[in-house]
Amino acid sequence: MATAAQVARKVLPGRFANLEPQYVIFVGGLGLILALLVIMPLAILLFYSLWSVGPVDDGGSLTLENYRKTFLDGATYELLFNTAMFGVGSVAVGLVFGVSLAWIVERTNAPFRNFAFVVAIITAGIPPLLYAMTWVFLLNPRTGVFNMPFTQEWGLGWDKGIFNPYTLGTLVVVEAFRLTPTIFLMVVGLFRSMDPALEEAASTSGASTATTVRKVTLPVMLPGLLGVVIFVGTATIGLFELPAILGMPAGIHVFATRIYIAMDTTPRDYGLATSLGTVAALIGIVGIYYYHRVTRVQQKFATITGKGYRPRRIDLGKFRPWAGVAIIFYFLLMVVLPTVVLLYASGQPFFRPPSVEAFQAANFESYRIIFGREEFWTGLRNSLTLIATVPFITIILSAVVSWIVVRSKVRGRGVLDTLAFVPFTAPSIVFGLAFLLIAIRIDWIPIYGTIWLIVLVHVARFLAYGTRATNGAMFQLHKELEEAGSVSGVGWFTVFRTITLRLLVPSLIAAWLWVAIHSGRELSMALLLSTRDSQILSLVAWSAWENGRISEAAAMGMVLMVMMTAIVVLARVVTLRLTREHG
Repeated sequence: MATAAQVARKVLPGRFANLEPQYVIFVGGLGLILALLVIMPLAILLFYSLWSVGPVDDGGSLTLENYRKTFLDGATYELLFNTAMFGVGSVAVGLVFGVSLAWIVERTNAPFRNFAFVVAIITAGIPPLLYAMTWVFLLNPRTGVFNMPFTQEWGLGWDKGIFNPYTLGTLVVVEAFRLTPTIFLMVVGLFRSMDPALEEAASTSGASTATTVRKVTLPVMLPGLLGVVIFVGTATIGLFELPAILGMPAGIHVFATRIYIAMDTTPRDYGLATSLGTVAALIGIVGIYYYHRVTRVQQKFATITGKGYRPRRIDLGKFRPWAGVAIIFYFLLMVVLPTVVLLYASGQPFFRPPSVEAFQAANFESYRIIFGREEFWTGLRNSLTLIATVPFITIILSAVVSWIVVRSKVRGRGVLDTLAFVPFTAPSIVFGLAFLLIAIRIDWIPIYGTIWLIVLVHVARFLAYGTRATNGAMFQLHKELEEAGSVSGVGWFTVFRTITLRLLVPSLIAAWLWVAIHSGRELSMALLLSTRDSQILSLVAWSAWENGRISEAAAMGMVLMVMMTAIVVLARVVTLRLTREHG
């Protein structure tokens, strides 16, 4: 070992000569792993978008024909318009809801303020697939619950109601509802980082609450709000589930649904899928570039100082009960409504508006059917495999990357951080497509058609989220204890394992929860990567919905929802126990 160390110090550049050789090898190996997980898939995607044949065909040459066909097709421009309207519209409407709710919770004396946080966390466990199914049940022109006053005999008796789930407007509004909890949680942090003395000064000068919000609060928060808009918008343009269920039946396509259709045809249209995927990834890269620029500017607008920071609560007076009603309505819309509607639908042989006859005919036959299907148990087993492995691998890898990025002074550590965040730039279905191309070409690694391919792509995809969480936790952890461990003579890995990881446990569990929920409910990547033996529960539910087995899809949705809720509750209990132990 001493000889290896001497050789390493002679070979390595001067900046690295004083570091432990094992450390340098470890950092280099970690960089290589990240490059293989992140850069190689996107490079393969770009390559096949410029190649004349797909990965299953021999021969081929470099060409721009795929892009020529894509951009000479009028449907592509309709696709771009739909994607833009879907992303911009849903984020704009969701921003109104999310910012309003955050203002009520953080700046007023409204009741049930803490309950709003609970609702936001619970809604994270509701898969977008189930949320979309719920709104089909509510808005279906003939059988939708909200159309009952127009279609039932006790109402107007029309053939169709006025509400329709299969429109771009409905798609925008439903996605805005789904984005509200995410925007709320992000904007709450902005309110907490703003010194309320600025608002108090405006109020003292005689400005009304509305004027203060318009001329003081929102301008100061503007850089942070722009960051939220870019971050959420970049994620929204790659969403598959809502556009697939609410858009595809009416011929309304966005990037994700069009790529899915290109890969679901026989033969597969790799040229269209890879060219659209590359364009979507480039849009994501531009979005994240500006997100980083905006968040750097945001630091210049920091207004919290050490001078007795304490948020001021605005007395709503006679409007206080209405603010509480708004929070309760938020809970009913985001949690109770999807749960009740799916439970009702799962008990019906076919969906019909609620009535005495419908409730009398309700049964659990759909649950008996799905529990008797082998595909359900295969999907459940694979979903549990994802939940058990993906969060663990992702969070450990994220913690190691964050420790190197935040704690070390090694040149190139910023590259590791960038590599870890790159997966967020590409929509999930694009990332799934990239890994599919790799699995097909590298057939000497027997991973295609197994759950481990999905595990790999999930780890790569969610690494971006994991490192954001662990970076923040690492910045808050003072390095005195780690320095004390180093001074005592133990190596860097022992310090990291016995000191750093233990202090980060509460934060790591929170990140684990986020990854577990998203991995367990993810659909779009599995659509392209799953086979009969590697399908997951969300994919089984999607297949049932696509084949018209509505009650079975709803029943599987209830199973998914119970599973996600159990994960949230378990993680919350463990976090509280560890917090008490560390406190």
